[in-house]
Amino acid sequence: MAAAASSRVLKECVGHFVDERVTIASWRDLLLTNLRIGILGFGGPQAHIAMLREQIVDQHHWVNAEQFDEGLGLCEALPGPASSQMAIYLGWLQKGWLGGLISGSCFLLPGLLIVLVLSELWRSGQSIQSFTTALQTVQPVIAAIVWAFAWKLMKNRRQRWQRLTALLVMFGVMLNMLGFLPLTAGWLLLLAGVARLPFLPPSNVPPTSPPALRSLLAPLGFALTTASSSAFVGQLFMVFFKTGLLVFGGGLVIIPLLEQQIVDLGWLSSAQFLDGVAIGQISPGPVVLTSTFVGYQAGWAQGGLGMALLGAATATIGIFLPSFGFILLASPLLQRWRQHPTIKGVLNGLLAGVPGAVAAAAASLTLTAFEVGNTWVQILLFVGALVGSVSGRLKPIPLIVVAIGIGLALEWIG
Repeated sequence: MAAAASSRVLKECVGHFVDERVTIASWRDLLLTNLRIGILGFGGPQAHIAMLREQIVDQHHWVNAEQFDEGLGLCEALPGPASSQMAIYLGWLQKGWLGGLISGSCFLLPGLLIVLVLSELWRSGQSIQSFTTALQTVQPVIAAIVWAFAWKLMKNRRQRWQRLTALLVMFGVMLNMLGFLPLTAGWLLLLAGVARLPFLPPSNVPPTSPPALRSLLAPLGFALTTASSSAFVGQLFMVFFKTGLLVFGGGLVIIPLLEQQIVDLGWLSSAQFLDGVAIGQISPGPVVLTSTFVGYQAGWAQGGLGMALLGAATATIGIFLPSFGFILLASPLLQRWRQHPTIKGVLNGLLAGVPGAVAAAAASLTLTAFEVGNTWVQILLFVGALVGSVSGRLKPIPLIVVAIGIGLALEWIG
């Protein structure tokens, strides 16, 4: 009786992170489990998170359900792909910063290697007509998937100010694409967040630059300085690092944040960027691994295979560095910050603008998709994929596989 009472008191004192079922993972098991999830990581972020929960919480009991849910809330409030951030966070809970580094890297590694292989096949296969035709039929499907993503995001924004913010951001991004507005999608989203400040109580405004924030960003600033030693590598890193700081609301948000910059820099055309998104979709892991494809192609144009691999590594590190930095350097601090009324208000404003930025990018991708191949085939593929995606009956990977099959069939018949 006394022992039971003591155990109960201990739990109450230590808090809700105590769970007698939680066990400590070995380094080997932590590495192999995250590699396995990375290899099987098809189906988008929700599928990845479900696999992480099943393996880490239900099967191995390395983390309890309450810890998992708290981590998910934190990761969804941070920029970057939530699924890879969850892998980092769960490793950090088990083994500290080294555990987070290993678990996150192992989760991403299989998808990264597959994207690298597909990037080289894409580069060497552009001269093969059947390969080109297959990719052309994928483009309207990707455009439809992005439209469906924008629609899903907009449905979750029910308040009038949220929808107005999304419309303003959409028009702003379109004006930027047409050359009438110098502000890119990233700046417009930041403005959408800042625009919420007048509607928040003045007493809730935090210090402009708290020491904790400076200590969090110091390692990231060092990375920026080192990367700038080479003009191309530094520019590549900066583009993707800044994008990684603004990927709120889902991996496909990289499209409005990246497409125009990449086209303007001459690294890829819009159609080629669309091919990279398709490769990111059909590979395991987060669609943000599209960055690996872009870095590989941009690097190859600079100096062959060596530069291609360096470019792929630079772009990938750049876009994922904020995720690793936020989780490994400041998780306890960020758990408190995300509840701050001012920070929540700014974040809500930024998230309200995301559907508009995605919709503007979807419009641009749709026009690009209709410029190639047989127009009627492209329209039919677009409409079919849009209906299937919006209704939820068809997932992205089956749609892309079917489109590739149709493209190859058309090339064979023709």
